[in-house]
Amino acid sequence: MHGSTRRCGSRERGRDVNVWRRFRKQKIAVAGAVVIVVVTLAGIFAPFLAPHGVGEMTSEFMATFSRKHYLGTDNTGFDLYSRLLFGIRTSLLASLIAVGLALTGGMLLGLLSGYIGGWLDTVLMRSTDAIMALPGLLMAMAVVGVLGHGVVNAMIGLSVAFMPGFARLVRGQVLAVKEESFVEAARVIGAGSPRIIRKHILPNIASPLIVQTFVSIGFALLAEGALAYIGLSVQPPDASLGNLLQQGFQFINQTPRLMLVPGAVIVLLSLSFNAVADGIRDAMANKERIIEAELAVGAQA
Repeated sequence: MHGSTRRCGSRERGRDVNVWRRFRKQKIAVAGAVVIVVVTLAGIFAPFLAPHGVGEMTSEFMATFSRKHYLGTDNTGFDLYSRLLFGIRTSLLASLIAVGLALTGGMLLGLLSGYIGGWLDTVLMRSTDAIMALPGLLMAMAVVGVLGHGVVNAMIGLSVAFMPGFARLVRGQVLAVKEESFVEAARVIGAGSPRIIRKHILPNIASPLIVQTFVSIGFALLAEGALAYIGLSVQPPDASLGNLLQQGFQFINQTPRLMLVPGAVIVLLSLSFNAVADGIRDAMANKERIIEAELAVGAQA
């Protein structure tokens, strides 16, 4: 029996290694992952990489590219390169907060709805339908209107908008997995619901959740940029990619780089997160096909 357990464990590790190998073969996904890592590191180490503080003004206004100001300065004398680094950090952190809250809440609601079912399932799903009927940005704006301006409140609003998507995804996966034979076997031997959820259901619904998380981070970056653009998220002198975009729009005819640079970073990051999500989904799909083939061979044997 111990030998069988070791064989199963080694087989599972082998599948995980194959997933990584398949992911590495997808050049666009790998390029996206590299972009995410490089930009994230730039944001994390912004205080060390930026030659000026986020709110530090210089004596040069609307200066062009130079050794002193790599991306020039804006109309108030802020160094664009420094504010871009701090803006990347703020926007990424805000997006992670929004998606993290949505993932946590959506997973809890989806587990309750899918595993328990009955009237609770009906109430929770009708509630998510009501939330999904409203545009995400409108929901975030409503939450900000109640809680007040600020990046945290804006991200709470976005998390409410993203939560139904995670809840429905988790519910659908739980409904499928809880009918599998290994879950029934766990019930027969006396495993309680918490153990079944922790040991059997959550590991088997992780793949689509990972993909959905990366996709949602990409959308959250765009949404945070939109909220900051209309002044509902980060407030000056703090910087985010969205409010840099808004400040640069005023001078799009005279100095387009003030808008194009932060806009390009938002688009690049959003595309990179979506590319990584596509790569993970394709790699995971191959893993699932391999597992199904192994189960079919075992059944025939």
